[in-house]
Amino acid sequence: MAKLHKNYEIPKFILDIRYLLGSVLFILTFSILFMLIYTPFSSTAWFSFNDAEHSGMTVAFFLVAVSFILISKLAMYAVQNRTNINIVQYLLWVVAEIIIISLFYTYFTCVFITPFETNFWNILFKAFGCILLIMVIPYTMIILYAAYQSKNEELQMLQYEMSLTNQPSTVTYPSLINLYDYNGTLKLTINSDSLYYMESQDNYVKIYYENQGRLQSYMLRCRTKTIEENLANTSMVRCHRSYMVNVVNVNHIRKGGKARYIVLTNNDIKPIPVSKSYFKNLVEKIDKYNATVLSNSGQMADLAMEGTETTATSQAE
Repeated sequence: MAKLHKNYEIPKFILDIRYLLGSVLFILTFSILFMLIYTPFSSTAWFSFNDAEHSGMTVAFFLVAVSFILISKLAMYAVQNRTNINIVQYLLWVVAEIIIISLFYTYFTCVFITPFETNFWNILFKAFGCILLIMVIPYTMIILYAAYQSKNEELQMLQYEMSLTNQPSTVTYPSLINLYDYNGTLKLTINSDSLYYMESQDNYVKIYYENQGRLQSYMLRCRTKTIEENLANTSMVRCHRSYMVNVVNVNHIRKGGKARYIVLTNNDIKPIPVSKSYFKNLVEKIDKYNATVLSNSGQMADLAMEGTETTATSQAE
């Protein structure tokens, strides 16, 4: 059942706010180009910029249609923050958008564009086919690109995890950090030295880590609160409503006016903001980590001393 559910999962980048808003702009651009080519060959299309009346009608229609799509995308974004949208639900949502815009076009044509001898159903049928083409092509390209991004991200993570098997097994506080998705499925395992920080993006958490000297990221579908609870005994700590940092890679904390920022050991990462409510917890976690490092260093020194004394005693005998 879990495997079946996974097959219906939507590419995770599709519901990212940037992709949703980008799809609106893409559809608008594509639809204008499409209608400029299609209108001269259609008996029911009236789009034109040749005269003031038709130009005004064309602009009015596009404004309403784009506003509707924008509201639809924002609604989709809000819904996916509360529940999981699978590929079937996503496609049904898109079909509903096409039907509503087709009905609006037909009504707009029958009421405002006169005279029109073609009947309502003929206009609706042609409008549905036309809008289907206009929206399906951009949506298909967006879905394919999002799927590519997801697979590319997973491939990078797989390469990273394979590189872990070639590293020495001796690690310190903690060894490896396991990250699970909203289904409780283990999605990735990261060496604590490679992990830098996590950024909350509603139902997703963007994880930034280093692989072969390059900063990379991975989108994990899981709430920050859940990850915070799961990683309570690791080197990760919440420092802001939207951020968690790895104290292993904290260089220093600096002040900027009344605000505080965490500077990480990777210079390519911008300073991470620290909220006043999380500052105490952050300092405690850093102190705990430093104490653990000192304790481990002391134990290693003791073991080294014991080894030296044992060797000296053996030589004396």
